[in-house]
Amino acid sequence: MLGGALRDADPAASAWDREDVDVLDEAALRKKLLALSPSAIINCVAFNDVDGAEEQPGAAFALNAGFPGRLAGLAAELDVPLIHYSTNYVFDGVQGEYAEQDEPNPLSVYAASKREGELRVLASGARVYVLRTAVLFGRPGVSEVSKKSFIHLMLDLARTRGILNVVNDEINSITYVRDLAAVTYSILSGGLPVGIYHTVNSGPASWFELADEVFRITGSSIRLNAVPAAYFPRKAKRPAKSVLINTRLKPLPSWRQAVGRFLSGPDSPVSVNRV
Repeated sequence: MLGGALRDADPAASAWDREDVDVLDEAALRKKLLALSPSAIINCVAFNDVDGAEEQPGAAFALNAGFPGRLAGLAAELDVPLIHYSTNYVFDGVQGEYAEQDEPNPLSVYAASKREGELRVLASGARVYVLRTAVLFGRPGVSEVSKKSFIHLMLDLARTRGILNVVNDEINSITYVRDLAAVTYSILSGGLPVGIYHTVNSGPASWFELADEVFRITGSSIRLNAVPAAYFPRKAKRPAKSVLINTRLKPLPSWRQAVGRFLSGPDSPVSVNRV
């Protein structure tokens, strides 16, 4: 999903998927990158199954920590900048809102693997930008295994149900991939200092608030029922409130505005009638 938005924003960029290269094959990846001689590297690869990581910690750490660390080494060798994406889940949620300099405290295997990835790329000696983001939505990825966004999941469920139970006590930041792609290229072209940046649409939202906004915009008659996170037992522990505060960049548009643009734009999975 994010890779597609990045390619849309710069059609001249080389874009590789899993059929193009096995990123865990260090020799093959190095050969392919050196042959391309890129001006920058953007890493969208991640093990992003939060609950699945509890059962597959080795796979999560391989993709979220080991691979980014090696990729950063290659970026240093090529002397090009590297963009690496991370997550609000590196925080424990106790503080609620987090700026770039706040100290992470991961609660799950997934979160720990992403934090380890941050540390490895930042320690690599490469020109690295770590972009922490959260709850991505946009046009689905072209791969059959591309993860559905929460918005697509809600719209799919609403087609067959009259009522939906949605968690209202987990608060996150929300991110439209088109906005994230735009800020990614802005960072690369702007000569900004390396380090960690929080790149999310402005404002906090619970899962319930996000679903409610989606159905308000689409005019759905679905009934939403607010429930606590404990209503859905899950293997991985999530932070109750992990809102990313951007202190280093121009603020991105609000998440409500971003959802409205998505649902009324060319990527929308539904027809929206505006009065």
